[in-house]
Amino acid sequence: MRILVACITLLLLAGCERSRDLPDCVDVKSPKDYGKFIVNPTTGLAQHVSGSVWYRCMAGQSFRGKKCLGEPLELTKIEAESYLRDFSNKSGEKWRLPTQDEFEEILETTCDSPPLNPNVFPGVAVKNFWLSDNSWHGERFGCSIFLFQGSTSCRQAVQLHQPILMVRD
Repeated sequence: MRILVACITLLLLAGCERSRDLPDCVDVKSPKDYGKFIVNPTTGLAQHVSGSVWYRCMAGQSFRGKKCLGEPLELTKIEAESYLRDFSNKSGEKWRLPTQDEFEEILETTCDSPPLNPNVFPGVAVKNFWLSDNSWHGERFGCSIFLFQGSTSCRQAVQLHQPILMVRD
């Protein structure tokens, strides 16, 4: 029995290892490489090959030229949902938090820190970002994705302040 417990423990610990020796995306992407996105250079929107349309800056910033200007907001989950309602009303288009699946399909697999194309999402921070998915741990928790290598967790207290990226609905 002890051997079985030791083997399971070792397997669980080995499964948690996420270190990969990948270069930073900003160091490996050439300036005009938009990967799987069609980028509108004036509106700050980028459409992924899957069809999802993303705002290229973190909430609180505006896209100008090739940069995101202003201070990104860090919001609780409830504040994020309120911000998205206000942003949708002002823009005339419905915006929301991305799902885990949507976020994972835009992640780069050949680089990280963050694993996003820096030409599409300039200056995105390496932090936890809110997702729209509901946590199976109850209403006090939400889901987020950590943008170092793209790991997700659905055990984030909804009172935490985290940035958001937005997807057009």
